This record gives sequence, C-alpha cells and structure tokens, in this order.
Amino acid sequence: MKLKLNLLNISTAVGLIAACILGFLFLGFVSVDTNAEYGVTFSRYYAQDELGLNADDVLAEALDDLGIRRFRLGAYWKFLEPQPDEWNFGELDRDIKAVGDRGGKVVLAVGEKLPHWPECWTPDWWKNLPRDLQQPLTLKYIETVVRRYKDNPTIIAWQIENEPHFSYGDCLVPDPFFIRQEVGLVRTLDPDRPVVTTDSGELSLWITFGTLVDKLGVSTYRVVKMSNGWIFRYSFMPPYFYQRKAMLAKMFGVKNVYVSEFQMEPWSNIPLTETPIDEQLKTMDIEQMQSNFLFAEQMHLSPIDFWGMEWWYWMKEKKNHPEFWEEAKSFYQRQ
Repeated sequence: MKLKLNLLNISTAVGLIAACILGFLFLGFVSVDTNAEYGVTFSRYYAQDELGLNADDVLAEALDDLGIRRFRLGAYWKFLEPQPDEWNFGELDRDIKAVGDRGGKVVLAVGEKLPHWPECWTPDWWKNLPRDLQQPLTLKYIETVVRRYKDNPTIIAWQIENEPHFSYGDCLVPDPFFIRQEVGLVRTLDPDRPVVTTDSGELSLWITFGTLVDKLGVSTYRVVKMSNGWIFRYSFMPPYFYQRKAMLAKMFGVKNVYVSEFQMEPWSNIPLTETPIDEQLKTMDIEQMQSNFLFAEQMHLSPIDFWGMEWWYWMKEKKNHPEFWEEAKSFYQRQ
C-alpha cells in the first residue's frame, strides 16, 4: 500500500509539472514585436540548378527591390573543392561582395550538412573515403573557408552544420564528437565572431547541440505534407511557443535562440518544378504567406530568416504569380 501511494504521489507530481510546462508553452497573449530583424536564406544552386533562374539576378533583386540586408549563405564544399586541392571561390566571393556592397551582412554556413536538399554537399571524391580520412579533410575545408573570409566585415557569424541533430538527406549519421571539433576549430580560427548551429523548432528539445554554440537557430514550419500526401498544419502552436521554449532551453545551457529557417515556400516531397502549382498552393498560398509573416512578427525572437525567397522570384518570373514577391516586398518595406 505504501509503495502504491508513493507511486501515486510521484505520478501526480509528474502530471502537475507536465501540465505547468504545457500551460507555459501554449497559453498566453500575442503581440507584435516591432524591433525584430528579418533576413533570408539564399542558395545560388537552388536558384539556378533546380529552379532554372539567373542566381545573380535573384540576389540582386532581393537586395535592391525587396531591400533585404541579412542573408544566410552556404559555403557548399561540393562546388568549392570539386577536386582535391582545387578551390573555386568565384561564385561565393561574388555573392558575399554583392551583399557587402549594399551594406548587408552574411551568416556563412560551413560543414558537411548545409541548407537545401540533398542536405549534405560533400565532394564526390570525398564520399568513398573511410571516415578517419574524411574528417580531417572536412576540417581542412572549414579552415580554408574561415581563413578566407574571417577578415571580411560582411561576415557576422559562422554556422556549423545545418540541423546536425537529424540524420536526414544524403548524409552520414551525426557525430557529436566531431561537431565539437568543428565548433572548436572555428572558435580558434576566429574568436571574435559568434558560432551558431541549427535545429528543428518543433521536433527537438534544442539541447543536443544548442549548448555547444553561442546562438542556436531553429526552424519554424507551419504546414507540412507527409509522404502519404496528408497535409499537417501546426495551427495549434502559438507564436510565443518558440520564445517560451527558448526560455526553458536556457535553463539547460542554450545561450541564445533565433529563427534560422521560417517556412515561406510550399512543402513538397518532389522538386517544386515538378509539382503542379495548384498542389503548391495547398501548402503555401498568399493567405498562408500573410499568416506566416504575422506569426513571425508575433514570435518575439530575433533575427528571423525566411526560407523560400528563390521560390518567390521563380513564381514571379516563371509562373505569372508575382503576388508572393510583392507581399514580401510590402513586408520588408514596412520594417
């Protein structure tokens, strides 16, 4: 009997704690944050290789027409070192210069796993090597990139890997010890800039790698499509959920949380160029975009980097749907 009572007391206490946490995360009032900063992720290779756009034009229009001044760029190893010790920085130099010339700033992502499918952007010559040879070469690539740009004032932070918590895409299983090496290397090479990494906003506790870095970027997805075609909406999650989750994460050593990837393009399990427009609009129509912008303004996290700018341009230039670009332009102009 005494044991049953103790178990009952424990389960009651656990239930109360869980109820308090859920109430803290999901109950409250929304308000608009007038001081947040907003940027975008830009991938030259997504723009040109998947969407068939002129990547220089996309970036220039984002800078000059939309007025964006904060960008997350990826230092895609596959293209920087296509053959061992043969480096090609021309396109990345050009993108960073385009942003810097307009007074913008760049968070530069380095590592084996970077934004956009296939997620891991490692060179073909590297892939068949044993892991004990791969890792030193990865560190050499990271060191080469950081040394090249660490004196460039346009670079404001280094992102180490992209959502390394998840084994997703054409990637190896995440190695926490190696990620610590990557973070330590970049801190040694450039002690003055913050080091960040990223995690899922909805599907992670944020503490796996969030405690290793100066800032943790989290994704925010409002509408996703499952492999069976079912559309799932996170409409039950209020905008303050992420800020309050960040407060809880700080209790475990996560220093600072911002939004590194806020969904602003359709969710599709095949390339968007192969997805009918009416199917795309089921997960991102203009009403959803407007709702997402309002949600972002109410999150009280900053900065917030949107995901999908290349798609806005593609819809305008290729599909006669300029409303997404114009909505983004209106949003940025009123900030």
